[in-house]
Amino acid sequence: MNHGLRYFRQQGAALFVAMLFLLILSFLGGVLLSAANQGLKVVSAMGDRLGAEHSLEGEMNQLIWEPNLQGVIGSMAPSASMAVSTMVTGASGTLIHTVDSVCARSFSASSNNAITQCRYIRVDATKNYGKANRASTSIAAGIEQPIL
Repeated sequence: MNHGLRYFRQQGAALFVAMLFLLILSFLGGVLLSAANQGLKVVSAMGDRLGAEHSLEGEMNQLIWEPNLQGVIGSMAPSASMAVSTMVTGASGTLIHTVDSVCARSFSASSNNAITQCRYIRVDATKNYGKANRASTSIAAGIEQPIL
């Protein structure tokens, strides 16, 4: 009978050790799942940011190729501003007439009739992204238009 009593004590100790190992492994598994979830959130946020940046670049390209842009810039008064959304649907930003001055890119070694006056327009655009649109990215560009 003494032999049977020892057998039960060993089986109970093995069960206790096995349960302890399962508890530790469950805790480690939970920690790893939490870390993986955080990694997925970071990757998703970066994807949203890249999408917003690409959208902004597309809006800028659409603005540059807008057929009415030249006339709009030519008619802007000094220090005037206007919304980019008037030319690019859904865009958020402004066109700001900064200055009329000497053109930066008009002179070359072989030019006989260089255009000396240019109108400078600054374009600032912003795109919100992420959860509840709480984050934003922006882009700024300059447009130089010769004045004839």
